[in-house]
Amino acid sequence: VIITEIFADPYPRIDLPEAEFLEILNRSNNAIDASTLAVTDGSATATLPTVLLQPGEYAIICAQNTQQLFDGLGKILAVTSFPTLNNTGDSVVLKTLDDIVIDAIQYDDSWYRDSEKKEGGWTLEIIDVNNVCLGERNWQASENETGGTPGKVNSVNNTLHDNRGPELLAAIPLSNNSLKLTFNEKLSAAIPAISQFAITPQISTTAVSFADETLTTLVITTAEPMKPQTAYTIRVNDIYDCSGNMLQSDFSTASFGMPEQPINMDVVINEVLFNPTSTGVDFVEIYNRSAKFINLKNIAIANKENDSLTQVKPITVNDILLKPNAHLALTEDVDILKGEYIAADEKHMLAVPDLPSMNDDEGSIALVADGQAVDYFMYNESMHTPFLRDDEGISLERISHAQATNEKQNWRSASKASGYATPGYVNSNARSDASAQGEVSVQPAAFMPVTGNPAFTQINYNFAIGGFVANVKICTIEGQVVKHIASNELLGTTGFFRWDGDNDQGSKASTGYYVVWFEIFNETGMVRHFYNRVIVASPFD
Repeated sequence: VIITEIFADPYPRIDLPEAEFLEILNRSNNAIDASTLAVTDGSATATLPTVLLQPGEYAIICAQNTQQLFDGLGKILAVTSFPTLNNTGDSVVLKTLDDIVIDAIQYDDSWYRDSEKKEGGWTLEIIDVNNVCLGERNWQASENETGGTPGKVNSVNNTLHDNRGPELLAAIPLSNNSLKLTFNEKLSAAIPAISQFAITPQISTTAVSFADETLTTLVITTAEPMKPQTAYTIRVNDIYDCSGNMLQSDFSTASFGMPEQPINMDVVINEVLFNPTSTGVDFVEIYNRSAKFINLKNIAIANKENDSLTQVKPITVNDILLKPNAHLALTEDVDILKGEYIAADEKHMLAVPDLPSMNDDEGSIALVADGQAVDYFMYNESMHTPFLRDDEGISLERISHAQATNEKQNWRSASKASGYATPGYVNSNARSDASAQGEVSVQPAAFMPVTGNPAFTQINYNFAIGGFVANVKICTIEGQVVKHIASNELLGTTGFFRWDGDNDQGSKASTGYYVVWFEIFNETGMVRHFYNRVIVASPFD
């Protein structure tokens, strides 16, 4: 007997009863008394009623108080304590009364393979009832116009061939001496030998077991504790799925590290698209600038208004490690985002079911750990490059990970050459965080506004002490001021200003030579001036 259909989210209604249900199928050649079976999600367990399931017969499992809604759709097994099915993912186990697992499914809303259907009203259906080892590959959203096929053959019914071995998807430490390995399909029920696992740097393993009834997750126990801020790799050998296919060699390793809780600025906001095209979606890219491995299950994303956090949304309910120096773009629809931008990297994107709201003109985004903001960004459409006619579909990119998040000079519109956004990829405006050489420097000394790479120049300062006040201007060789960059601005010890090649009227400066005039002074009366040449180049220079 196997689980063949899951209705976890009845709303909005298509044409099915507004009630959750499971469908099972008797694949055997014998009649089976359903009362010998129970269904559970780990928190609630329901014993099935005394009804004979004939060979090849489907049955609908539902709550007793919704039984009448399914009248006429097929054989009904109404139960008390029907498990509540989570919309975005859950585990469902069919077992005997003496706890022998008959079938187990750990589904996720990505199994729908359809961004609209996963929003509700449609069931998940198994494709090949004779190929239950395939896991996710064997499930998709119903194609029936009513939203599902309770009590009868599934609309997606087809024959699939399983000649591919399983893949190791991730390794996540559960403690300093236990490691969870997740695979993309059911494994053979035989527990692998300890010798089939090798961890580098070397740590010996002492035990291996399955984490749950789905047979998709193993737990490895180590003899020595794993150390924080250390990158490990595990290699798995000779693991088989329940169809007998051996693990694919290209998917036999995973890297991991001991997760640590982030503190202020460990993880920063790196790119934001708050005004997408009419066919696009918002996204927020984050970057781990620390040496820590950070479990995203412990991070939330929110809005920040004054000193209050609002619309606090968990990034994920799953264990997902953000490694040091890694980017990750968070969006409600990965498929739409990767189709919008040429520089999008799907490997570094994560679907987040419910991002906080982001207004098209101004707003805020915060990253939250333990109820505190570890970083937040107050964005405004005026932060975009001055030469843009329309900022729709264009992201704001962070220039430096070291500089303050809410320093306006540290953000710039994504370049045209990159496709106007780089979700999951290095920012088109990224610059090295190395300190400026000398006290004031300009990098690069020549640039091409709007179309160039680089399309702006950075005016770096690096002083032994802080507390200076600065005036910064861009002048022609003759001394005429074309752009006021800073006026009486209090400086720290290091930082930078940015010039996009515009003038005070908002137009592009003419090609040619300019001087960066940088003045500092303090309360003692000390005044110093710095002069650096910069060139606005043309496409033909």
